[in-house]
Amino acid sequence: MQLLFTALIVLSSLAFTVASVPKARQAANNLVVINSPSSYCLIVPNTPHTNVSDSEHPGGETTYCSASARTSGSQGLIPDGFWRNVQFFSGRGKNGGRYTQLTGCINAGLIDRLNPSDAGGQYDSSGGVGGRGNPAGSVCLG
Repeated sequence: MQLLFTALIVLSSLAFTVASVPKARQAANNLVVINSPSSYCLIVPNTPHTNVSDSEHPGGETTYCSASARTSGSQGLIPDGFWRNVQFFSGRGKNGGRYTQLTGCINAGLIDRLNPSDAGGQYDSSGGVGGRGNPAGSVCLG
């Protein structure tokens, strides 16, 4: 089951394309940040024990961050020990766009928003209705 959540977080991180110019007023609870293996923010379900696919609607998601990346009280806190064997990658893809990702195993039980029985889902900063992202207006910085 932990492997499924590893895939979930990797897909979530990969799905968010890095914004070349972030929005000036990007909401702190609608933001993915990947600076390093210890400094990051991820989109997670807004309500406890929710499957990712069930949270893919307006207001269904929020941001949780490591202590070093957290910039607002509206962001949840990801406790130490969430990642195990984590690796950080960044570079440019085939089309020249930047990418940033964290890969490793997670302890889904450390964040009450995640459902350890979830079969997976994906948030996507360029998908959703009208290509505005899912969650709408989401941005990835990294």
